[in-house]
Amino acid sequence: MKIYECLIDNNNDIVIGGDTLGGMIASSGKRCLWEQRKGGEVDTIVIHYMSAVNIDKDNPYDIAQLLKIFRDFGVSSHYLITRRGKVYRLVPEEAKAWHAGPSVMPAPDNRTGVNEFSIGIELMATESSGFTKSQYISLIHLCQDIEKRYGRKMTYVGHDQIAGERAVAMGLRKEPKTDPGPLFDWDFFTEKIKKS
Repeated sequence: MKIYECLIDNNNDIVIGGDTLGGMIASSGKRCLWEQRKGGEVDTIVIHYMSAVNIDKDNPYDIAQLLKIFRDFGVSSHYLITRRGKVYRLVPEEAKAWHAGPSVMPAPDNRTGVNEFSIGIELMATESSGFTKSQYISLIHLCQDIEKRYGRKMTYVGHDQIAGERAVAMGLRKEPKTDPGPLFDWDFFTEKIKKS
């Protein structure tokens, strides 16, 4: 599986509205949209979805607009998978991406600050689009590759499972996250991962 480098740092030369993403990041006083992990082992993968549907409803999967969203909101994720299954690496795995926000693992784990020990994967999708076969195939291959490199099985959670209503009730956040939502086929994904 090929992974395309597209790090969201001040060297990124994708042009957005006449400026490069790297220039936009640098002008905000940052070098990159990640930080170093404080320690501990990566043992969790968080699945998300994102689109630019609120910016351009006719072209919700424009890569430049999605990267601008990361910059504008000061967030990031390790990987982004397009509708056709192309995989972009946005943040080095050894770094802490800002994808989970205030978060808590499901019981009985209950660890908070999920960014510290997780890898975030964004799928291009909207609330109603569902996910493509190509996305599932690439996601499964990427997760199998991560497990092989780390030499362990990962725990898989959706953003909604760690930053949803429970996180709100605990006072960790004001609004619940709902991605990847009910259209993500956890049964299919889990079955394929278990077979690897």
